Amino acid sequence: MMNTKKILSILSFVLVCNSFAFSQTNESKSQVVTVGIPEVIDYKGKALGSDVPAWVKAASDGAFRKIYKSLEIDMAEDKIFVLYNKGNDLDFLKTWTDQVDARAEVSAAIEQTVAQTVESELKVIQADTQTKERKAKIYSASMTNLTLNGLMKEADYWIKTRTPKVDVKNPESASDYTIEYTYYVVFSINKANFDRQISSAMDDVSDNDDQTKFLKSVLTQKLKESIITNKDPEIINFKNAKVEEIDDELNVVK
Repeated sequence: MMNTKKILSILSFVLVCNSFAFSQTNESKSQVVTVGIPEVIDYKGKALGSDVPAWVKAASDGAFRKIYKSLEIDMAEDKIFVLYNKGNDLDFLKTWTDQVDARAEVSAAIEQTVAQTVESELKVIQADTQTKERKAKIYSASMTNLTLNGLMKEADYWIKTRTPKVDVKNPESASDYTIEYTYYVVFSINKANFDRQISSAMDDVSDNDDQTKFLKSVLTQKLKESIITNKDPEIINFKNAKVEEIDDELNVVK
């Protein structure tokens, strides 16, 4: 039989190996999580020592209700639309988002919300693919009647980020990164005005199908209550930026 010293030596070796493997696994997971996350390298007002507004960080995190608090917009009175676009030319992004495409982007975001809601609701009742597509088309088309009169710009902001290129393991030089601007803009509209337009657009939809008539009320409620954005939130690393803090409980910006 093995003596005690030999047994302890074997056990120690096994523990060391397991510990090493565990640390390697954790390190690999950590690397996977951080790969490809845009890192802020410049932002509006940085040269003057200004902080990144809390609403911008909230927009990137998908914490849209914080935007109301940060911009001091009354959620009971106004509805907001959070738009953002990415690209290399900041001036073009500003012009496109602010002037050329603001209403179109808001309309597209509304249609996207409609399509996603239809898909989700009809999945529950196990509707077939053709039914889902037909209903999404019918209700999305109804949104073209929205004029969005009274749409107002509340705030805009830009950040500049760098993202390690996919084929670069250890980025060092500027050529190892993709450099982009992200331009954020928040529009608002009087909630009562928006609600009237949504109800009017839905009234024009003829849906006599007993299986899907519930969609009209569900979509109306969803559009009235949800905060609409043209893109999904994106994780951004703000570690090199001074970000304004907002107190959720007291609704106070520090």
